[in-house]
Amino acid sequence: MRELGIRPVKKDLLFQMANGQTITRSIGFAFLKSGDFFTVEEVVFGQPGDLPLLGARTLEGFGARVDPQLKRLVASGPHLAAVASP
Repeated sequence: MRELGIRPVKKDLLFQMANGQTITRSIGFAFLKSGDFFTVEEVVFGQPGDLPLLGARTLEGFGARVDPQLKRLVASGPHLAAVASP
């Protein structure tokens, strides 16, 4: 990611893996694009052996969901907005 100009901004954050293991990684900010979808997101600086993962926050930012039959991203519909109470 450094080669792309992404710099670690939040350093040495603790993450708990699904197996209970705690790891330390740094985070930077990136513009992400996949097809027609794009967003700004926090990205984790992985280490060798880490798996790439597209998170729920990124999908929400894209305004997309995964279509399991087509095996691709599709538009999720309108963004939700809060309504003020009277």
